[in-house]
Amino acid sequence: MKQTQRSFVLCLLILCMVFPGSLLFGKGTGESSAKMETYKLRLGHVAPTDEPYHIASVKWTELVKNYTQGKVEVSVFPNSQLGSSRDLIEALQMGVVDYTLTTAAVLANFLPKTQVIELPFIFKSREHVYAVVDSPLADKIYAGAEEKKLKVLHTWENGFRNITNSIRPIKTPDDMRGIKIRVMENQMYIDMFKALGALPVPLARGELFTALQQKVVDAQENPMGQIYSSRFYEVQKYVTLTRHTYSPEVLLCSLNTWKKIPPEFQKAIMKASEEARDYNRKLSAEKELEFIKKVQEKGMEVIDLTPEQIIPFQQKMVPVWEKYYSTIGKDLIEAVAKFK
Repeated sequence: MKQTQRSFVLCLLILCMVFPGSLLFGKGTGESSAKMETYKLRLGHVAPTDEPYHIASVKWTELVKNYTQGKVEVSVFPNSQLGSSRDLIEALQMGVVDYTLTTAAVLANFLPKTQVIELPFIFKSREHVYAVVDSPLADKIYAGAEEKKLKVLHTWENGFRNITNSIRPIKTPDDMRGIKIRVMENQMYIDMFKALGALPVPLARGELFTALQQKVVDAQENPMGQIYSSRFYEVQKYVTLTRHTYSPEVLLCSLNTWKKIPPEFQKAIMKASEEARDYNRKLSAEKELEFIKKVQEKGMEVIDLTPEQIIPFQQKMVPVWEKYYSTIGKDLIEAVAKFK
């Protein structure tokens, strides 16, 4: 086992001792378990505390507590305190963490069809996204979750991803040629930027700022919230609003945890998740405009591509979509692209 893996397992064991999972209080007789048991649970994610989906996660915990009359309490651990996104999903499978919010790019390692959400340029707007992920089509996208010991609650939002760089304004696919761009350790993102003529460099998020500062890479791509909160304006000159992929934050529960929670509490948790999801989406859209203005004030040049300027980028993505027909399914890709 690698050193990092050993450290992660050790941390989880310590956390299990310090923060025991579902705590049961007042386990009496003659009363329903829902009335007598209290559940203290943990949610971990990787975002800083000023990002919209963290703020929404705190609201969700308040709603859960309210709707269960204090019988279910969820503590939030942001900023990768409980591990990376992949670590957290694996912790859910092991039943040592209860909830996480994670992007489809990471979830795809466990549920490959979720990659359809992050196919480059598949969505025309936020409304298009919401219509898909809030519909029965989502059951096909997240098919197999329970076999992986995961329970999908709802699809929250991180936002559309945009490109920043320190070389030149990006207005056409040719402007990407030769630019070294940091991408997540995800093959679809590598394929996307190779198709644009860029040089994708997979790096962990924690290494990104230094890599940009030291010119190891010229560019990166992220939602506007992360671009601002990570202070990329200190090491990048240009931001192009390509909105090339939509980055969801899927609220996942450990199936082991979910099965321990009484049905009436499950219903309350789902209701709270739906309300927090809607709050998250509204906040994310509002904050995106705020973050665009803030990076401009910090000296970044913002290039907002028109629908006509987006078309050449979309055309470059045809072979990328075709590559994922076998993994995602051509029918599912076409259903998402044409969904109304």
